[in-house]
Amino acid sequence: MHKQTVHIGDAPLAATLHLPDSPGPHATVLLCHGFCGTQPLLLPAFAAAFAQAGYVAVTFDYRGFGESGGERGRLVPSMQIDDILAVLGWLKTHDQVDAQRIGLWGTSLGGGHVMGAAARDAGVRCVVSQLAFADGEEVIAGHMSAEEKASFLATLAKMEERKQAGKEMFVPLTRVLGDPESKAFFEKHKDSYPELSIKIPMLTVKEMFHYKPATDAAHVTCPTLVVVAGDDGVNPPAQGTALFDAVGAATKQLYVQEGARHYDAYEGTHFDQVAQRQLAWYGQHL
Repeated sequence: MHKQTVHIGDAPLAATLHLPDSPGPHATVLLCHGFCGTQPLLLPAFAAAFAQAGYVAVTFDYRGFGESGGERGRLVPSMQIDDILAVLGWLKTHDQVDAQRIGLWGTSLGGGHVMGAAARDAGVRCVVSQLAFADGEEVIAGHMSAEEKASFLATLAKMEERKQAGKEMFVPLTRVLGDPESKAFFEKHKDSYPELSIKIPMLTVKEMFHYKPATDAAHVTCPTLVVVAGDDGVNPPAQGTALFDAVGAATKQLYVQEGARHYDAYEGTHFDQVAQRQLAWYGQHL
């Protein structure tokens, strides 16, 4: 592995290149993490599988997370998409990378981000998006009554006022990503990955509420594979299907990993099957 740094504005982005054994330049897969994710968490198995198959696999930390610079814990989807584009631009100049054969891979929140990046960078050869959602408002408030939704939005407005007054509220990850699957995941891994103890702005909920990756997906024209976990309790399978339906590319495919929950795709049999399907996609389109 080769660790290198990309600079965007004043915030250096930490990136890691996983190189295949053969000499380059190589087709390359840029892996884009999910909600508050960092390079050592969940990505290594996918990066290793892609590198073993002959691709340069690249992981990185979004600004404010992991080893990257920037305000700690500030999660803004548009900024994270800018980070992806910055790493893409840097990769196109790297001597180990075939600039004409770069694909994106995004998981969970990153599965939405890759739609935004591919929509803005016509040089992206193909996309894999897994475990993502189409409409943040529907995920967060789809089950709410009109009164509950109005109360929720009023609370967000008060939080915004507190921020403007210099009294912004920061909370543990599980206050924002509080579904049972995520809470169990964080509890299991908190000792091994202390970065999960980071506090983030409660207003991150507002960012998620207004985030609609399906809007970007409509402008994606390169071949796109959308992977859905059939028993996903974080981002409902219907959201992944809606994201697939929104993709504007003429060549696209939906793959449902039946029986998998949100975090099952990163290890074991589910990982093996999902990774093989994704490698087949890259083999065909990258």
